[in-house]
Amino acid sequence: MDSMPLRDSRFRVVGVVFVAFLLLLSSCSPEKQKPDPQQEHIESMMAILAQIQKNLGRIQQKESVVERLSSGIERNESQNVEQIGKDIAASIRFIDSTLVASKNLVRKLESENRSSSYRVESLDRLVSELHIAINTKDGEVNTLKGHVQNLNKQLSSLLATVDVLDEYVQDQEVQIYTAYYISGTFNELVAKGVLVRINPLEKLFGSDYRLASDFNINLFKKVDITETRDLFFDKPLKNLKIITPHTIGSYELVGGKTSSLLLIRDESAFWQKSRCLVIVTEE
Repeated sequence: MDSMPLRDSRFRVVGVVFVAFLLLLSSCSPEKQKPDPQQEHIESMMAILAQIQKNLGRIQQKESVVERLSSGIERNESQNVEQIGKDIAASIRFIDSTLVASKNLVRKLESENRSSSYRVESLDRLVSELHIAINTKDGEVNTLKGHVQNLNKQLSSLLATVDVLDEYVQDQEVQIYTAYYISGTFNELVAKGVLVRINPLEKLFGSDYRLASDFNINLFKKVDITETRDLFFDKPLKNLKIITPHTIGSYELVGGKTSSLLLIRDESAFWQKSRCLVIVTEE
């Protein structure tokens, strides 16, 4: 199999995001700095750009993994073809989910900037370039999948084996990688039995509510922690409050005047303390 034509555009895609940072910084120079709302908008846009950059870097790493494993199979260097096939399939699933997350972030970036009164015009052009770059990357990934499908009989046998293995371990994987989240106003979550009101004495310690000792998990939305890297909320940042415990530094909340985004920086650390995420959208 010929060398996979992916490397040239990788650097172009990642380069677009680096240029985005430079242009945003130049549009917010110290001499012309606006009040806090403008700074918040700029920081929100830059946080989303940083996440896109991180996603593209992850995709590049996984593409390299698939290339290396596929080449090893072709040269008959692979000792454990079943495991190699499983690794290839997992890498491609990761690439697919991360591309979807990146597309959603670009749409979020475009929407937030256009609706903001502190709109950065240079960012509109960058969003257009990001659309093109991600679509190009999408095409490259499809080409990569085609190459994988066209591997020799050894790989075909391997992939068939992987399908059987995937069915065998599916139930265990669902349990390992599943998490749940729910959001709503205090009254809504109390009505659903997720939160409970506290007595006047407990209010002295600075809280108006706490988690119920038991609740119906079927009321929550189910997510795959390996694929969910951002959660969107149609509420401004100041109106969100995370109730469940999650590791500091594993996530970031960013947003504008009308909506917010929870960016999960480290999936394992974020869900380690609680597989249930509860967010109160305060009025």
